[in-house]
Amino acid sequence: MARNIKITAVPQHVKNKYEKLIAAAVAETYKSVVQKSPVDTGRFKLSWAVGENDASFPGESAGKDSYPEPNAEQSRKIGYQKERMGNVYNVYNNLPYAEKLETASLGKGSSKQTNGPGWVRATAKRVQSIIPTLAARIEAES
Repeated sequence: MARNIKITAVPQHVKNKYEKLIAAAVAETYKSVVQKSPVDTGRFKLSWAVGENDASFPGESAGKDSYPEPNAEQSRKIGYQKERMGNVYNVYNNLPYAEKLETASLGKGSSKQTNGPGWVRATAKRVQSIIPTLAARIEAES
């Protein structure tokens, strides 16, 4: 059944739906890269973050023997609480060897820890392709 919305409320309704879609895409991207991250000590997996117009989180410090499993359902948001329209969201890992792990998975390196060819790039493509599904799910919720 269609919902009745006053014409004056349409812009806010659209903005709310769009922000839910942004949040869903960011959460899905974060969850996927964390789950697929190679693990030795766990530092790399724990060093993923989401920045709003920023990618400054340096990553977890070295020195521990092991790291706890990050909660892939709850992203590590740096400097903000809620995704909003008009901002850019970066899912990133600033550890010095992060790019090496991605390129190693493309056959350009020697890491035995990688999870298939270009797993970060593959995640980005997959999330782009499921945006319509996420939007339909959000629309069905209301």
